[in-house]
Amino acid sequence: MVSKEVIDLVLDDLFELSPVAFSLSTIDEQSRYLKVNRAYLALVGRDCGEVLGRPLCQDLPYAMDDPARMRRMALLDGQGHYEQAEIDMLHVSGRIVPTLISAQRRRVHGESVDIEIVTDNAQRKAFERSLLDAALRDAMTGLHNRAAFESHLARVLAERRGERVLLAYIDLNGFKAVNDRYGHAIGDEVLRVVAGRLEAWRGCGDLVARLGGDEFAVVSRHDAGDDLSLARYRALGARIAEPIAIGECALQVGAAIGVAEAPSRTTVDALLGQADMLMYAAKAGGEPVALRARLACPAGLAPSFPGPHGEPVPLLLAGGWGRAKPGA
Repeated sequence: MVSKEVIDLVLDDLFELSPVAFSLSTIDEQSRYLKVNRAYLALVGRDCGEVLGRPLCQDLPYAMDDPARMRRMALLDGQGHYEQAEIDMLHVSGRIVPTLISAQRRRVHGESVDIEIVTDNAQRKAFERSLLDAALRDAMTGLHNRAAFESHLARVLAERRGERVLLAYIDLNGFKAVNDRYGHAIGDEVLRVVAGRLEAWRGCGDLVARLGGDEFAVVSRHDAGDDLSLARYRALGARIAEPIAIGECALQVGAAIGVAEAPSRTTVDALLGQADMLMYAAKAGGEPVALRARLACPAGLAPSFPGPHGEPVPLLLAGGWGRAKPGA
């Protein structure tokens, strides 16, 4: 029979050598460290002298009275344990370490301690982020997909406080002819090239998305006092229309661009519908690259132009490439 003394020594070794991080701490508000193992020290990047007797808050990226922490302390006070709580810890380098912590409050010979079992959760969180990112990315181009676009635009419209929000709806001209002549593999590569040009063009805070097929969208946010210009969208059209070389194929596509500014009260569908209508109006002109836009202006000053089905479309600025259209 193995003696209790031997078992206790083995358990001490198990605590110290375990790849899982363990800590013992006081049960008071400061939660001061009583003992930690090597895995715990590695997790926070400290040595024993920097830990023992110190408050646990030195290794947390939030205050000791953080509401989530106070709820966990209440569970220890009430039921004596909590399990698998997602808790961010702070490495000495300043890096945030996502962890899963299970804790128990033990009372032995009239004295109480809190035992924490800490699992590094960084890989799992990174995997979750990669899954979420994949769900919100277009597999072919790497741009945001329609779901990400609609979610972002809805959030921007809901959260703006005086900001100006512009939506550009872009449809490639001549893309079908490229697909028909060269095949889908070349067509897919053209989409990737255009996506790269959109990414290179986008400004800080812009979100670029592929909505499907050869249609793209850009959401832009501007301060209320910004002097907005369509010059950057004209530059985008020019960039999209630059020649594309894929193997021995020399290709070129154009772009129909509709730019709509969000009124003070609107919805994702309404703004998207307006930008879509402007894009089709640009496409109806038959030019390789064309722009139609409606920016906010005082009531009664915005003229209109006929839409693709003859419907009046409010217009502040409209233009083909290099020349103004009536009402510009």
